[in-house]
Amino acid sequence: MAPEQQQISELVTLVFRAWQEAGIDFLVLRNYEGLPHFTTNDIDVLVRPAQLRAAEAALLAAARAAGFRLHNRGEYASLALYLSGQQSNVQAHFDLFSDLKWRGFHFLYSGALFERKVRRGLFAVPHPGHEAATSLLANLIHRGKVKEQYHSSIAAGFRAEPAAATELLAGTCGQGLAKFLVAAGAGEKWGEIEARTGALRRALVLRQVTRRPWQVAASLLADAARLGRRALRPPGLTVALCGADGSGKSTAAGAVIQGLRGTFSPEKGREFHWKPPLFSAGRRAAREPTIAPHSEPVRNALVSLLFFGFHWLEFFLGWPLRIQPVTFRGGLVVINRFYYDFFVDQRRYRLRVPLWLVGLGYRALVKPDLVLLLDAPAAVLQSRKREVPPAETERQRKAYRQLVQGLSNGRIIDAAQPPEKVAAEIEQVILDFMAERTRKRSG
Repeated sequence: MAPEQQQISELVTLVFRAWQEAGIDFLVLRNYEGLPHFTTNDIDVLVRPAQLRAAEAALLAAARAAGFRLHNRGEYASLALYLSGQQSNVQAHFDLFSDLKWRGFHFLYSGALFERKVRRGLFAVPHPGHEAATSLLANLIHRGKVKEQYHSSIAAGFRAEPAAATELLAGTCGQGLAKFLVAAGAGEKWGEIEARTGALRRALVLRQVTRRPWQVAASLLADAARLGRRALRPPGLTVALCGADGSGKSTAAGAVIQGLRGTFSPEKGREFHWKPPLFSAGRRAAREPTIAPHSEPVRNALVSLLFFGFHWLEFFLGWPLRIQPVTFRGGLVVINRFYYDFFVDQRRYRLRVPLWLVGLGYRALVKPDLVLLLDAPAAVLQSRKREVPPAETERQRKAYRQLVQGLSNGRIIDAAQPPEKVAAEIEQVILDFMAERTRKRSG
């Protein structure tokens, strides 16, 4: 077993034992075959609603004992808890579900799952028919698709336990639609099931509104409050990477996105060069890579102001339109360069704009959560890229250092190291930053 997996295995074992000792009733919903010795990216756990806070507290206490700390906390359909090693970049992720909901409506009632749970040593799992129903609806009700990786297990569960699965699903959508879902799932008719997503959602909403109107109203209000808290304190992160040519920003960005996939799903994240494109997307996509950024003449003062205004507007609007939706979903946004280039290297963009105006524009922008400068001696940078003269590389390097050292959220990374060590250092800085942010939010 790899060292990182060994650490996670010890963490999971301690957490399960802590829950048992605290009397927490819990089920591991899926992907439990290798637990506690092996786990995929996240562990989906169902706990009783009244025990959710106690389960979270016990988990965090066990994590501290295992040498982990909480570095991110997100309120989605589940309570997502992201943990990392206090002395390493190893990451673990628990999703705690107290209810199985879609937009404030229960798509399955969790009480039935606890009634027929199956013990597996340190933890319990759902009854096979209930597990098949849960795996079917968890993705179908949210996205209109049955997750391909669960096709075989859903079909096997429905074939083995059709009565239990039908009984559970009937509480969601009625007996007729429940029977159809079980029969179609057993026959692996996934297209037919997905075509009935709209009918399933309508049945779910209608049954709950007519049978439990007050509970639905309370649930919708709680869901709105949860979304409001997430908008104010998004669980995602924005990171700007700065540095002179040759510092390895693009290489580091790709490595960090992969290295932090245990916290930020790459499918949810975005990587931008300089700024999120709104009006200039087509033009930038068609442009050849820049190999001589200072080769073209600088525009005159008036044209520079016009171009600067255009760029500033794209920075200003790009944040709420392209970046905030990503961080709201819990994604990582990595921006290569960002607005800071206007302070250091206007010539790259053929501009000549007063620094007081650049500073005024900067004050009106939303800032990245973390600004990282990849810095190395000018000789090292020149050995990698010689797009500008050595004197210009040294000037930019000093200007970036002065700028980032003046930022409360600025950090300097030694880019002279091998790429893998640069990425590891950035990951550690990000995890430390997030752990401190989460601590302050919780306090």
